[in-house]
Amino acid sequence: MNRKPDSHSGSELEVIERFPELRALVVGDIMLDVYEFCRTGDSKPIDSEKAGKRAYKAQETIKVLGGAGNVAANLASLDVQTTLVGVTGNDEHYFKIRDLADDLEIRHGLIRDERRPTTIKARLYLDDDYLLRRDTECADRIDGGTSAALAKEVLRALPETDVVILSDYDKGVFTAANTGQIIRECRLNEIPVVVDFKPGNRAFFAGADIIAPNAAEAAELIGGFSMDRLGSDCRRLHASLGCRNTVVTLGEQGLCGVGPDGFFHVRGHRVKPVDKVGCGDTVRAGLAIGAALGLPLEESGELANDAATVIVQKPATSVLSRGELRNFVSGKQEVSPPPAAALVGRGGASDG
Repeated sequence: MNRKPDSHSGSELEVIERFPELRALVVGDIMLDVYEFCRTGDSKPIDSEKAGKRAYKAQETIKVLGGAGNVAANLASLDVQTTLVGVTGNDEHYFKIRDLADDLEIRHGLIRDERRPTTIKARLYLDDDYLLRRDTECADRIDGGTSAALAKEVLRALPETDVVILSDYDKGVFTAANTGQIIRECRLNEIPVVVDFKPGNRAFFAGADIIAPNAAEAAELIGGFSMDRLGSDCRRLHASLGCRNTVVTLGEQGLCGVGPDGFFHVRGHRVKPVDKVGCGDTVRAGLAIGAALGLPLEESGELANDAATVIVQKPATSVLSRGELRNFVSGKQEVSPPPAAALVGRGGASDG
């Protein structure tokens, strides 16, 4: 039987001390994020294979867990006991993902599918300039056998799980059959389910406890999402999703949501962003922690917003420690957010 967290929240610092009690299961599209850094000072005069072009010496290559893997990495770095379930290719990248998960003490049920490659997001930097991203992926739906194997891994982990996060990047892992089965089993066992989905897959996730799109996805789902109509647009989105609670991430404007106590808006903190990659994953991890502890939705949102504020000040796909979050919460000051654009989430807002 699952341990039922109590609903007493206490201060945010008291909540942070309880993270090691929790057991989270992350299911979804696992990726390998690769960062390749070159420097102009290391360039050769010419590329001997292509006239007029330069060849640059690679200075550093970093590989980290991405997608659903980044959600799991954030939870594990916050000292939450974490399990990761998903699909990889039957290739050498499977071993790297497995080793990265082991290094973070993340339990895993990785299903190797020989019909698809492991999803790779390779980003190339020259000095501090981000030049391009090269994707290796297959977005076809997994077949029935792979879907059944995925569901089996999830059901095996549920008896030792306090919260489930379904992390959908539209790479084919989720189907109507496996999401329906997972959500039904979680309902039966009173395990909260937090979802981040791509709009085209919205029908799969009805009945989830928290659905948390970003503002651009919210705009796609309901035909526009404006800071000028934040409360009404968020309520309209919530009514359309068929879930118990809705949270929308707003980038530098923080996040908003609709839960049992109605609409709320958690304002962003004024900090200098370094890289917004993966911030949405951190928000979902924070919301999951709050759900596992039985916190009110707005308190979960405040926790998630604080965690994302720490992450946005770090480069690339990063994670934060419980100590870093504790230090931020101890020293934070409430400030008014910067002026809002008329429309949130269009043409540049990024939270993962």
